[in-house]
Amino acid sequence: MSRITIDLEPLAGLYGGDSDLVKAIVKNALACEIAGADGVLFNTGNEFDQARRRAVSILVDSLDIGLAVRMAPEERPLHMLQELKPAMAIIPFDREKKDFLSSAITSLQVENILVALNIPAEMDYVKEAAKLKSDYVVVNCDAYCAARTLNNQLDELEKISKLAGLCTRLSLGVIAAGSFRPCQLSKLSRTAQIEEYITGLPFFSISLMHGYEKTIAALKSSLA
Repeated sequence: MSRITIDLEPLAGLYGGDSDLVKAIVKNALACEIAGADGVLFNTGNEFDQARRRAVSILVDSLDIGLAVRMAPEERPLHMLQELKPAMAIIPFDREKKDFLSSAITSLQVENILVALNIPAEMDYVKEAAKLKSDYVVVNCDAYCAARTLNNQLDELEKISKLAGLCTRLSLGVIAAGSFRPCQLSKLSRTAQIEEYITGLPFFSISLMHGYEKTIAALKSSLA
């Protein structure tokens, strides 16, 4: 079965103080693990400030599930992640920074850190990610999640399915990221070969009524 990863970033904006941010992220990450999530995701931020660095360090030491860290394509967060060693680094693809991306991917992989490039749902980006020897691509599925008509949904599903098929042929793993609800996950899982789904804000919204455990169970049930 595909993995469910919870993006913790929607929680970060709710906490102003550094100590409050660290406590909130760590507590909620552990709660997601207990509730059955397969992984969690957190951002370094543009400057990778000390509070975020401390949160990532604690999560690396505390979690038994996968920790993915979304980083800016810059030297400072790269060096920090090489030191902290999360399970995966997610980097936005930028054509103007190909040289940096190529070097960063190799440097992270040497440290046994998987690398995923965050891309739009377009074929050309998949080919470029393969040339850079990324382990995964993270496909932005916001257009699918926001589609309001059946025809638009079907068009987006077909686009994602073709993209996932190309990834398979190029030996790239596929991660889908978006504001998924269970019904959307169910349709997508039947259409494309996706290894992992990342969702954030809708998860927390639904959890306010049903709790983490039931919400994660509903997400996983939609993939069965």
